[in-house]
Amino acid sequence: MKEQMSNKLFNADDVMNDDLVVKRQGGGSIIDHRPLFSNDGETLYVVWKQVIRAYSAKTGDFVRELEPADNKIAGIAWSSDDLSMIIGCTENGVLINWDTHGLITKNLKLNTHNNLKIRSFHIVNIISVKQNDIQQALITYYIQPSNIIQLVLFDLEDGSIVKSHNIKAYSPDYFVDIIGNYGNNLIAVAHEVDLHILQPARNFIGGIHKIGFGGRRFTCVTGHPEEDCVATGDSSGRVAVWGHILEKRASYGSYHWHTLPVTEVVFSKSGRHMYSGGNESVLVKWTLSDPNDKSFLPRLPAPIKHLTIAPNNLYVAVSTFDNGIIVVNPQRKLTAVIQNFTWGVGVSQKDLFPAGLTLDPRTGSLVLNSRTGHVQFFDPKTKSLLYNINITAQNILSQSRSVIIVNTEVTKIALNYNGSWMATVEERDDKISCPEVRLKFWQYDTEKQVFSLNTSIELPHEYGVNALQFQPRTSFDKEDVLAVTTGEDNKFKLWNLSQSSSIYKKTSHWQCYGVGLYRELPVSDAGFSQDGSLLGVAFGSSLTIWTPESNTFKCSLTNNRYPQQIKRIEFGKFEACHLAISASSEHIAVWNLLTLSMTWSVPLRLTTLTTDSLSAFMAVFTEDNTLFVFSPLNSTPVYIRKNILEDNSLVLAASFVPHPCEKRVLNYKKWQRKSQLFFLDSNQELLTLETESEAATSLENLIIGRGLPATAFSHMLAEKTASSIERDTSFFHDQFNTSKKSIAEELLTIPAHTLPSKKILYGPFVLSFKAHITEKVKVQEEKPSGEDNELSTDAANDSDDEDTSKIILKDSPKKEKKTINQSDVKNNIHDEFETNPNLVSYDWTCVADIYSS
Repeated sequence: MKEQMSNKLFNADDVMNDDLVVKRQGGGSIIDHRPLFSNDGETLYVVWKQVIRAYSAKTGDFVRELEPADNKIAGIAWSSDDLSMIIGCTENGVLINWDTHGLITKNLKLNTHNNLKIRSFHIVNIISVKQNDIQQALITYYIQPSNIIQLVLFDLEDGSIVKSHNIKAYSPDYFVDIIGNYGNNLIAVAHEVDLHILQPARNFIGGIHKIGFGGRRFTCVTGHPEEDCVATGDSSGRVAVWGHILEKRASYGSYHWHTLPVTEVVFSKSGRHMYSGGNESVLVKWTLSDPNDKSFLPRLPAPIKHLTIAPNNLYVAVSTFDNGIIVVNPQRKLTAVIQNFTWGVGVSQKDLFPAGLTLDPRTGSLVLNSRTGHVQFFDPKTKSLLYNINITAQNILSQSRSVIIVNTEVTKIALNYNGSWMATVEERDDKISCPEVRLKFWQYDTEKQVFSLNTSIELPHEYGVNALQFQPRTSFDKEDVLAVTTGEDNKFKLWNLSQSSSIYKKTSHWQCYGVGLYRELPVSDAGFSQDGSLLGVAFGSSLTIWTPESNTFKCSLTNNRYPQQIKRIEFGKFEACHLAISASSEHIAVWNLLTLSMTWSVPLRLTTLTTDSLSAFMAVFTEDNTLFVFSPLNSTPVYIRKNILEDNSLVLAASFVPHPCEKRVLNYKKWQRKSQLFFLDSNQELLTLETESEAATSLENLIIGRGLPATAFSHMLAEKTASSIERDTSFFHDQFNTSKKSIAEELLTIPAHTLPSKKILYGPFVLSFKAHITEKVKVQEEKPSGEDNELSTDAANDSDDEDTSKIILKDSPKKEKKTINQSDVKNNIHDEFETNPNLVSYDWTCVADIYSS
């Protein structure tokens, strides 16, 4: 019996021979390191993992991308000998040189520790005994077992170690910077309450300066460009400028405005001014000669992480914690914003994107949380941020030293079938004052190309909203729009768009027209069926079915074997439209709405469930980072991927995004042909699954035609021309408006309760096949003799059938083509296992273990 079960599992379609790779489509930090300005200050180079991207400092437009490295980059700097060459170092210790064209001219493996990750990288200038300027690479590590900060100087020619120095560490947090631009550089290392000043030209001889006050720790350090001077920030919000740093007793001046820890401080290129930033989201410009002379740039999008000054003080690049870079001029005027994917700034990983991923049908973009109080529309195909929308319209409250300040955040997002309406829920609960809950409906203005607020409802549910969904379009001749919400008050509410008129004009607004509850049980999720005729609401462990227009109760379905609270509800689509899926934290159950019985169930620790709007496939992510793709019609998943993320990451949300046109390439799996699965992880990266060939090929390098260059004109030329290939004349019925090939499929896939009477269906159905035969004979009569005796390869390749293992028999023009599907044999065996419940495995965890072995 076990052997038969294993054979069935290994015969599941699209599971074996997995050639899919995880590819990043968006996200990824661009603020891990300080960006680098070009020598003229017009271009800003940004490190994006193993890639360096160039942006215009004036407009923020993407300029180009340098040749990528093989590993994540730990830092970049300009070469002192050649000001047009960028030198970078990867975390595994490979030194890379990029020329003016962005090409890698040199790869040098440094003699580093193989098991240690490089924490920082700088270029150090040293004047030798022969008065020659020598450049060396400064690399720092943190050695965990012995708690040591190690500084190592490497030769840039051969990668050998020149000298090294160890500093006793009390924690893994430390900050390093270079002092001076010319002559012998000094090295400043700030760690806890100690400030180390080291002279690399004299074998790291230096001194230690202490912060001098209890309860304060260094949080950043920067070196003066011309003098032996450093500036440090500490945890109390004070900026200290240290002079005479090579003497035993250094002098310092205090510059104190910040109330929260200083995250970054930097000198201007002349050294007469200084910029600082912290968690207040305010950029402060200081005059060194007068600590009272300061100016501010307030209300930045997020707290400041890095500051970079352009040559000649043309621009200041401000890296903020929402994964964005703002470029301002010395007069504190905004000139450019660089941001492709906005990060959320939350207390924990699970609070980063509380609204999840939502598909915008109008643009094909993903809608998700942005900076505090905002939502962003991100296009995963072009990897571009379309726009941000300020939902809450509130100023961001900065944090306090002793109390966590809670801002109003968007917790739910929903869009209707065509993207003309968007609904949002915003909440704020500091556990002290009364909770704030707001339901807002936004209407898309086609003229202004923006969403405008239509209705704002205070406290739609007491204590919070658990679910928000729009009703799918019920028919093509009705424009009614309905929505459902569930709340912490154990109720669900139905909302519709009502018309009101006054003496001035007719207006429309949203109002509640129905309220439902069930046995005082807590309510979690809610969802509509594909045709919008049914509403499913989860009360405790029961799935209840309602009629949305009249708000009448129809039935209740409960899994007595696993009486756990339901977290998610989804209805099947297309051929699975008669099924409903209820998912708890430990179990998934599929119900048949026609028989009101459970079809199958699987024990599973679920974190995310999403459905494809163009097919019956669904995707489930578990707590151990396993992906299952399945159809509610079958208990066996069609695709399994274990360890889809690293151990320290987890999937926060997922969504299917439809392709512009269906993919019929052989290497596409069935569940990927109509839509592509995107998922968001706790590292705030948007990921997807692609084939190895597709992931390795960039769109710019694709050759459209044979021997044609990839130009705009080549896109307009057909790769093949067909003259004598047999074509089926298109036929569209007046009533169904569908082609003759798909009329039977349409009748089989339309929900039974939405079909018209049989008398209406008989005539068009029979006439469609009659027209199909007539048109086919007419085309065959017009063809030259001899063409019917052979099968065109192109015609076979253009078949609409998804399965490629088909044998087409064609004896003569008068005989109909017969199609034998080789996968029918598999399906017949598959059905045998379905009819015998003893052969079916209802544990996907066991299935995943079998595949991994």
